[in-house]
Amino acid sequence: MTTENVTLGADLHGGGPADEQPRHMSQGTFAMLLFLGSEAMLFASFFTAYFMVRFNVANNVWPPIDPVTGKKYVLPVAVTGVNTLFLVSSSFTLWWGEHRLQKTGDRKSLERGLLVTIFLGLTFLVIQFNEYWHLGFSPRDQAFGSTFYSLTGLHGLHVIVGLTLLTICYVRSRRRHEFTAERATVLWASSLYWHFVDVVWVILFCLVYLL
Repeated sequence: MTTENVTLGADLHGGGPADEQPRHMSQGTFAMLLFLGSEAMLFASFFTAYFMVRFNVANNVWPPIDPVTGKKYVLPVAVTGVNTLFLVSSSFTLWWGEHRLQKTGDRKSLERGLLVTIFLGLTFLVIQFNEYWHLGFSPRDQAFGSTFYSLTGLHGLHVIVGLTLLTICYVRSRRRHEFTAERATVLWASSLYWHFVDVVWVILFCLVYLL
């Protein structure tokens, strides 16, 4: 009778004792979540500074008027919108590589996903730097220029850090065949960081470029 009860209990829970063991969050992933919490507060402070400047502009004209030309500063919404699509797409390619590794153990798909993600991230940075070159205003042009470059520059710095982490993951997977579905803490932590950077940019684009 005891044996039958144990067996029945295992069947009701979907398998034997090995299947019932919960998967715990690794220390590295937990540490990254705590770090991202502090990063979220950092970006929140920059957004706060940006909106304090914005809503204290005379006559509520935003972007403000260039005192030299007498015209409003112009932000390239269309080009930045396309650039935003590149960055958002990079999250999906990274997720696809992780999904293939976790479900099928396909490390080659992970490497392809990482490589495409890195390429899309680099494309985003190139377009962003090209935008800086053609904006027509600098960080020294009023508080608008200072807050705009500080906010977008801070995000760009995070993109560079994220690309560095993903490149390390790619090299470790390619040369050392290190990551498996069960052992990929560095990969999961780097992925969380990258998705965070992407989400922050979507918020930044909506609030700074569109609003």
